[in-house]
Amino acid sequence: MSQLRRWEIGSEFHWMGLPPGPFVPWPEPASWYLLGRHAVADLLRFLPAQTRRLWVPSYFCHDVTKYWEDFVQVRNYVDDPRLPKPNWSTLQPAPGDVVLAVNYFGIRDGGSWRYWRERKTCILLEDHSHDPASGWARNSKADYAFSSLRKTMPVPDGAILWSPRGLPLPLTPAVDGSGSALKLAAMIWKCEYLEGRATAAAKSVYRKWQLFGEDTFQQSTVVSSVTPYSREYLAPGVPVNWRRRRAANVRRLIRQLQTWSVGQPLFHSWPSDNVPLGGVLRFSSPEERDLVRKRLEDSNIYCPVHWPAPAHCNPVVRELAATILTIPADQRYRDRDMDRVVRILKN
Repeated sequence: MSQLRRWEIGSEFHWMGLPPGPFVPWPEPASWYLLGRHAVADLLRFLPAQTRRLWVPSYFCHDVTKYWEDFVQVRNYVDDPRLPKPNWSTLQPAPGDVVLAVNYFGIRDGGSWRYWRERKTCILLEDHSHDPASGWARNSKADYAFSSLRKTMPVPDGAILWSPRGLPLPLTPAVDGSGSALKLAAMIWKCEYLEGRATAAAKSVYRKWQLFGEDTFQQSTVVSSVTPYSREYLAPGVPVNWRRRRAANVRRLIRQLQTWSVGQPLFHSWPSDNVPLGGVLRFSSPEERDLVRKRLEDSNIYCPVHWPAPAHCNPVVRELAATILTIPADQRYRDRDMDRVVRILKN
């Protein structure tokens, strides 16, 4: 068996060992969940019965929105990461409605939402999944906020719900971690594979576990608490050095791709106390995006799409979702990895 490390970028996290300090602590008090969608579903059940509607931006994960439709009527308003702020004329909540504000890719500061909120009597719920420790998240004035943590932290499950205004929170539910154990096993197996301690065949094994675990999450109708092992891993907070590394990686990636003629960075800057999820590129057509994505995959660079849009979605949203690609640039990688990604892209 080869002991050479294998080079790979993206896809799900491998096991990274216990996180180093110092940490950005989590807000307290808080309720903890298996998934971000569970946090919102539990909040919707907890709020007064007169809560009639949940307003969700037009550009958002369709699978998650569909899940929430079992709990509340969902309405859309116009917002996406190309806009400096939502199209407020499309957002007309009644008193008691819940409005979801999204910090797309971790690059917004929330200022426009604070100004808008002062004139409304709805319930403002913020989604900080793309940067759980952003300046906006830490200084939020919303009624409630949540973050799905497995987007930025190497855990098989985990989400947090809190109230920046100190409002009552739902009690954390019981644990139904079916699926999570397989995801954790896949993380450990992937670590062994990348370190060269497992054969090449191990990749197909842990990929099956990842997919089966994720499918179990998707099929479950039970709102669950975070698993004990993910909660313990997350307990100290967000590692400061991991945030610094991600920010440095994204800056390096975007700087080297500014003059690239094929794909253009969706953003070039962000608030100083935020960290972007990754480097997001936009292409001239879906065909070009898909070709680049396939060629990156052939070079062991696995890039997610935020978020695939079904045919019935807003045409503007469908076009955006079909032409962007997120290049992973998180704490797993160093300067040389980002440079290698750029070389592969440009070639």
